[in-house]
Amino acid sequence: MSMEISTNAGNTFDGVSVMVTEAKSRICGRKRGKMVHKYMITARMAVQGKTGGGILYMLPDIVMKVVYLVPVMYIWRILAESGYEVEMSAVQLLSYTYVNALLTDMMIVNTYLSAWDYDTKSMEMFTRPMSVFGQVISRTMGEWVPMLCLFSLPMFLAAPFLGIRILPKTLWVIPSLVLSVSLGFAFEFLFYCVTVRLRNISWLTYVIRSAVVSFFSGTVIPFKILPFGMDRWMNYQPFGSMGGAFLSLYVGSADALEVIPAQLFWNVVIWIAAVVWFRKSRERMVSFGG
Repeated sequence: MSMEISTNAGNTFDGVSVMVTEAKSRICGRKRGKMVHKYMITARMAVQGKTGGGILYMLPDIVMKVVYLVPVMYIWRILAESGYEVEMSAVQLLSYTYVNALLTDMMIVNTYLSAWDYDTKSMEMFTRPMSVFGQVISRTMGEWVPMLCLFSLPMFLAAPFLGIRILPKTLWVIPSLVLSVSLGFAFEFLFYCVTVRLRNISWLTYVIRSAVVSFFSGTVIPFKILPFGMDRWMNYQPFGSMGGAFLSLYVGSADALEVIPAQLFWNVVIWIAAVVWFRKSRERMVSFGG
């Protein structure tokens, strides 16, 4: 009789434990759902902020992208026809530049952190009950949407009529793009820490940073056409795992076995450095009355 009672008690206890576990799982699921919803709302607000002035408000940006794209592609055509020996074909060079123009915002990530810290706009993120990293990422990705719809998508569809090979050489470009964007955000937080430390010259820091990253990421000039074998070491520096790595994989001038491991390595290293330095910089900013 006592054994039956203990068995029933054990079964009851197990049942209660299962119910408690399920309840905790439901609560955690609801919290995660609410958090994702907050980030989605932040992204939607960013989209509205970009399109609030109407489509014509974005026309100058679209024109500037076309103005950049046309002469650069013309230069690559002339370079290919001149007989100059490079490790990339004319088709690859044109596709490289074309895709870079379509995905410019993703190739070199720019957020309001390093660009507008001098105007105290970045301080807003500390007043909301959300993760700072999540706020920045969701807001930035929301700001990408209008240009992707109004410029990138139409240009992607028009590429075959312009003689541009637009389809990627391998499906490895999908994880490569994710890793490239992730690394871009990590660098963005690192450079924000620099602007916190150099409070009075944040705009100069932003300009120098833009120039350095544009060159060393390989988005403006492909590493494969650099002289003196510079591409051998440029591929392995941290900026080389950003947009240039994805574009090289996209056009088939690089191997996934070389690109993906390097991107994974630099993502781990730079994100750890970004998180640690960001926490220290946040304390420094508050201590100075930020």
